[in-house]
Order: sequence, then structure tokens, then C-alpha cells
Amino acid sequence: MNKLFGIIAIFAFAGLLLPTSAVQVDAASDLDYMLTIAEKGKKYIKLKINEMQNSNIQDWKNQQVVLDIYDKSTHEIDELSKAIEKGDVKSARKLFVSSMDKIKQISLMLNQIAVNKAQDDALPDHSQILKRYEMNIQKLKQMSEKLEADIDFSEINNLILLGKQNVKNSNHDQTKQVIDQIALKGLTINKHLISINQANKIIKAQALAERYVDKINTLIVQAKSSGLLDIASQLENTKTHLASSNSTSQITKNIKIIITINNNIKETQQKLREANFDVDEIKLSHKQKFTGKLNQLETKAKFLYSESIGSNAALYYVEKALSLISDVRMNLDDSEGKITSKIKLIEELLSKAQKIVQEST
Repeated sequence: MNKLFGIIAIFAFAGLLLPTSAVQVDAASDLDYMLTIAEKGKKYIKLKINEMQNSNIQDWKNQQVVLDIYDKSTHEIDELSKAIEKGDVKSARKLFVSSMDKIKQISLMLNQIAVNKAQDDALPDHSQILKRYEMNIQKLKQMSEKLEADIDFSEINNLILLGKQNVKNSNHDQTKQVIDQIALKGLTINKHLISINQANKIIKAQALAERYVDKINTLIVQAKSSGLLDIASQLENTKTHLASSNSTSQITKNIKIIITINNNIKETQQKLREANFDVDEIKLSHKQKFTGKLNQLETKAKFLYSESIGSNAALYYVEKALSLISDVRMNLDDSEGKITSKIKLIEELLSKAQKIVQEST
């Protein structure tokens, strides 16, 4: 729209400079045309000034200059209207050209203000950047204290203060330079802290690895005692790798292997304990069964012993049976077949003694 009024004004101005003696009949319409253009130009510029005043551009420096020029152009357009009413063509032309020149001047000034605002909007918000950097530096300070790194933050603190001062003074270029320095200094400090933290992790991991070496030795003994020779060999290899590890990832990997092997050993030992329990339970049931049988035979033998008095043959078999009962009772851990064989012999001896007693009576 600004360009449109500029072009219209140029053509209108050129037309007014041409000789007009031959076209006096059209002078009135030309003057009315000039007034129409001038009024539209004034209305348009007034609209743009109002928009600028209502926008967030509160400190445009040429505001009063623009308003003064606008007032002058408005006055000239009013005078143009009066000259046209009087038929004063020469004055009307002069007033038209002057008012349009002022409107064009205002239009250019407003355009420049808009361009400057767009450029300012495109600039980064340095104050927010400094605020974010200050928060990050505080985190670096906390990390430094935790790691006992003893880093000097005085230089970067001074840069933050300098950056804030430049923002306050609207020194954009200087602020950007300071921000770049802060970023570089902060990055250097961060890398240094990361290296210290990594070194501390390795030291702690190596200390943990040393403690696990003793644990591995214990596990090797357990594995061998449980007959887990393959696992014992795997533990030996893991112990070698763990002792030579020089990074936290390697140490962690080997410790995880040890933990897995430890769990496997515990699981195997538990299964062995359960199996041994079953065997012990079976043995206990066998002992109980044989003990009950021996008690029955012992009672019968004692009865026959009292009945065999006076019969040496019967007493011989009874005493031999009692001796065997005592022997079996003391050796209940023997095999089931062996115990069963002895019990059968006891029964045979008591049967012979009983037969002798019955025949003698």
C-alpha cells in the first residue's frame, strides 16, 4: 500500500508539471483528483500511526518526528482543499506535492521502524540465555563439591556478571561474545568433572573387584566340593579377567558373571541337599522298620530264653539269636539286604529253639 501511494503520487506530480493551457476545462477535475489522493494518503498514514502506537513498540525514537510531519501534511491537505475551492491551481499543485512528499516520508520512516522491530525480534534473548547458563554453572559447582574437584569458578562467575551488565546496557555484540566465552569455559569445566567422575568410578570398581576375588576363591572351593568342576574352571577364568580389568564396564561384566555362577552353585547345592534329605528320610524309614522287627524278635527271644532253662540246645539257639539282634541293632546303616539276611537267620534260630522247647514239654 505504501508503494502504491508513492507511485500514484509520482504520476500525479508528473502530470501536474505538464503544460495545462490547452486543458483548462479539465482543471477542476484534476484538482479534485489531487484532493482525493491526498485524503486517502492521509487516512492510510493515520491508520499506520495508530497501529504503531497500539503495538508493543513503545519506544520508537522517531514517534514525535513522525507526528510532527503528519500534522504538517494534514495542515497542507486542509490548505489544498481551500485552494481548490478558490480555484488557485498553482497553490493547489504546490500544496499537493508538498503534502504527498511528507506522507511518503512518514511511510518510509514507519517501514524502517517495522524492519528494526523484526530484526530485534530475531535477536536471541541474551538475558534468558545467561539465566540458563547460570543455572548450569550452579549444577557444575554442586558436582565439583561432590567430587571434591576444587575447581575455581571465579572466572566464569565474572563472565556472568559482565554478560548481565552488557544486557542491561543493550550491548548485543559484546553480550554475544561473553556468552560464547561462558559456554566454552563451562564446557571445559564439565569435561574435567566427567573425567574425574570416571576416574573415581574406576577406583571404586577396582576396589569392588578386589573384594570379589576373595568371594571367587570361596566359590571355587564350594564348586569343587560339590563336584562342579566346569563351574570351578569358569570361576578361575573369570577371576583372571576381573584382576586384569581396567574399565568399569569390564569389571561390571565380570561381576555379573560371578553373581550368576554364585546363584547356579546355590541352586545346585540346594538340589543336592534336597536329594540327601530324601536319602536320609529313606534310611530313617528303613531303620524304623528294622528296629520294630528287632524289638519283636528280642521279645520272642527273651520269652524262649525263660522257657529254655534246662535245655542247653535251646539256650544255645536263643543266646545266638540275642547276640545277632544286638549286632544288627548296632549296624542299622548296613545295606538292607545284609540286615534282612541277618534277621532271617535270627528267625531261624528262634524257630529251632521254639521247636526244642515244644518237644521237651
